[in-house]
Amino acid sequence: MKRLQKMIEKWNNKVFAWGAALAFFLSMLPIWYLAFYARPSGDDYGYSALTHAAWMDTHSLIEVLRAAAQTVVNNYNSWNGDWATTFLFSLMPEVFVPWSFWIVPFLMTGAVIAATGVFMYEICVKVMKLPGEDCVIYTALLLLTAYQFIPSTAIGMYWYVGAVHYMLPHAAGLLGIAWMSSWLQTGRGSRLILVAVCAFFVGGSSYFTSLLLLMVFAAVLVLGWNRKRGRVLALLIPFLICLIGFVIQCKSPGNTARGGEDFGFSGSLAVYTVAESLRRGILTIGSYASEKTFSFVMLFVIALFGLESMDRVTEKEKFSFPFPLLFVVAMFGCFSAMFAPEVYSERFDSIGISLGPATVRWFVFLPAAAFTVLYCEGWILARMKRRRAEAGNATGRVLGDGYRFKVLLPGLLLAVLFLLFDREWMRTCVDRQAVEYVASGQAEDFRDQIASQMEILLDDTVKEAYLCPINPEQGPLMHMPVTTDENAFTNWVVKNFYRKDKVVMVEPEDT
Repeated sequence: MKRLQKMIEKWNNKVFAWGAALAFFLSMLPIWYLAFYARPSGDDYGYSALTHAAWMDTHSLIEVLRAAAQTVVNNYNSWNGDWATTFLFSLMPEVFVPWSFWIVPFLMTGAVIAATGVFMYEICVKVMKLPGEDCVIYTALLLLTAYQFIPSTAIGMYWYVGAVHYMLPHAAGLLGIAWMSSWLQTGRGSRLILVAVCAFFVGGSSYFTSLLLLMVFAAVLVLGWNRKRGRVLALLIPFLICLIGFVIQCKSPGNTARGGEDFGFSGSLAVYTVAESLRRGILTIGSYASEKTFSFVMLFVIALFGLESMDRVTEKEKFSFPFPLLFVVAMFGCFSAMFAPEVYSERFDSIGISLGPATVRWFVFLPAAAFTVLYCEGWILARMKRRRAEAGNATGRVLGDGYRFKVLLPGLLLAVLFLLFDREWMRTCVDRQAVEYVASGQAEDFRDQIASQMEILLDDTVKEAYLCPINPEQGPLMHMPVTTDENAFTNWVVKNFYRKDKVVMVEPEDT
C-alpha cells in the first residue's frame, strides 16, 4: 500500500494532462468521421446562390466577394441584420469546389477548440499562474463534455450556416476576451488590434456573443479604471466597434420584416427580459444537473484537481481571489444573459427559435461553472492561509503530501463508478449517436442517395432535376431534403444554387 501511495504521489499532472487530452481527441474521432457524410442543406444553398453563380461565371474571387456583399445587402433589408456572418454564409466551400463540404465540421470544431485553448491558457496560465498541464486538464475535460452533450450537432458542426452564425462568433468572443486580458497585462498594441478585429466580427454576427462581449467590456472598464486607466481607456475603441456593429444589426429593416411591424425596442420588455433570463438561468442549471449529469461529474473532477492548483497558486500569493460572491453572480449573469435575445424575440410570434441559442448557452455554461469552482476554491484556500499567517503559523501548502492518495485517487474512482452505474450519459452522448448511425448502414445509404442526387444536379445538361428520396434518418447530421413540392423553400434554394429550371423529389413509388 505504501509503495502504491508513493507511486501515486510521484505522478505529476502531466500524466493526467496527456490522459485528458487523449480522451478528448478520441472522443472527437466519431464526430470528425461523420464529416465525410455531411452535406449542405437549406440556407447553405440559399445564402450562397449569388456567390456560386459569380464563381461559375467568372472564377474571379473579386466577383465572388462582390456577390457576397450583395447577399449581405439583400438579407439586411429583407431578413436579418447579422451582416458579418451573412458575408461568411455566402462563402460556403461548395461555392468553389463540389463535394468539399466535409471540411466544414473540421473548420467549425477546430475554430472553437483553438479559441477555447487560447482563452483557457490566458486565464489559467497567464492570469491565475497555473501550470500548463493543469490548463490542459481543464480545457480537455470541458471540451469533451461540451461536444459529447452538445444540444445541436447541426449547429455545432454539420450545418454551415448554423455553425457560422453561432459557433464562430462564440470562438471570436473567447479570443476577444483572451486578447483583452493580454492587452491589459502586457500593453502590446497587437493585442488591442486583435481585440478590435474580434469586436468587429462579433458585433456584426451573433446577438448572444455580442451581448457577452459587451458585458465583459463594461466589467473591465469599471473594475480596471483605477488600476490601468490608460489601457482600459484604449479598450473603448473595440467596445465602440462592437457596440456600433451591434446597433447596425438591431436596426436592420430585415428584423422588422421578420418580426413584424411591432418589432422594436420596448423598455418594459427589456425589464421582463432581464428577469425572465435570470429565472431561466436557474431552471436550466437544474435541468443540466438532471439531464446532463456527466457535466457535473466533470466539474467534480475539475474541483479535485483544482484544489491542488489553487493550493499552489495561493502558496506564494500569485493570484488573489477577492469578492467571491460577486464573481459567482457575474458568472451566473454571463450565463443568464445568453437567454436574453431569445426571451426578447419570443414576444414576436413570427420569429422562430432554433437550437442555436441552447448550444451557445451550453458552451458558455461550462467554462463559467468551471471558473466558479476554481475561484471559490482559491478564495477558501487563500482565506485559510491568511488565518494561518495571522496566528503566526506557516502559510505553505494547506493540502498534505497524502492528498493524491487519500483524496484525488478516491475522488476519481468515485467519479468513474458513478458514470458506470448511471449509464444514461452513454445513451445520449454524441459518439454513440454517430457510431450507431454508421453501424446501422444509414450513413452509407444517405451518402449513396446524395451521390445519386448530385450526379443530376452537377449535370449542366439537365435543367429539370427529378431527385430520388433521401433517407429521413440523419443521425447527428443536418439535411433539409428536397420535397415533392417544387415551390418549397429547399427546392427553391437548391434550384437557384445549381441553376436549374426545376428541382423536385420524385414520389417513392415512382423510383
